[in-house]
Amino acid sequence: MVEPLTGIPAADIETAEALVVEQFRPVVSATPRLVHAARAAAASRRLLQVVTSEHSGLTYPLELLLGEGRFDWVVRDSGGGHRDGARGFSLHWNGSRFTREPDATATAPAEPAPGSGALEVRITTLHGEGVPFRPGRATETVISALSDSEPTGWGAAEPVTEPWSAATLTKLFRARMPSEVIVTGPGVVGRVRAQERGGGVLEEVELSGPPAGTVPREAVEKLAAEAAGFARLMVIAAHPGRLDGVRVSGPTLPALPYGVLIGHELVARNGVAHAGRTPAAKVAILGGAGHKAAWCRLDGGQRTPYEQLTAILHHYGMPAQG
Repeated sequence: MVEPLTGIPAADIETAEALVVEQFRPVVSATPRLVHAARAAAASRRLLQVVTSEHSGLTYPLELLLGEGRFDWVVRDSGGGHRDGARGFSLHWNGSRFTREPDATATAPAEPAPGSGALEVRITTLHGEGVPFRPGRATETVISALSDSEPTGWGAAEPVTEPWSAATLTKLFRARMPSEVIVTGPGVVGRVRAQERGGGVLEEVELSGPPAGTVPREAVEKLAAEAAGFARLMVIAAHPGRLDGVRVSGPTLPALPYGVLIGHELVARNGVAHAGRTPAAKVAILGGAGHKAAWCRLDGGQRTPYEQLTAILHHYGMPAQG
């Protein structure tokens, strides 16, 4: 490898094409150093490559950070070789960055054990113009459902440093938008983002929780019923490559969707009758008068959960989830 260049203290190696940060801890998190390196890489239009050992795992916030920036997770194996942490194909150092070996192919993911994946919840809320803006409600609702407790903290990086306070979060987002923070709860970790959208504020919450098999179905149904009152969209899935908020190295199948909640805004736009025809295995209309939402469970039917989710989003004129 080349000698480190000066300029970006967060990077172990800096080239014209990449910033490389080496992290060989068992659990690699979105520390202030890595958050700074990601911002520096994006600002300079370079690639961030995080190098870990083969036994390291990534926290969910770091997984989101790398995935969204299309940055790389590089795993150094015991023999000194390198591979892509998520897809498994071999990598080599070309003098400027780690790059794919010629003709290298991704490793086929292993079949997960039923109920072994971490439950994953993605929920968006549109705070309309003239409506009191109170972020945090979605976070509190999800963490309460998954852990029967309340959020514990938030911060700009891991480990989080601030005790949970929806009021403080509201002040932060009002002062600076777009903005995002990492949030935690008992056995739950993730991210909250807020950005202006059409005169209102779009709040996006992404949380990873306990193994799907340990969460009672009644808790998921209760979450859907409570989120029906405010969510624009919620997708609940189980990710087979993540446990206790940590993504293991090696190829895995994508998150398997279990259910999707179509919020009252989208239901009202198309009508309750249209919602009743949602192409899902099981559909329940939730909520009160004027605030009807469609809760669609995907655990059944002749089509796969992925196919059902794509069909549901198309039914409401939304793009498929990436």
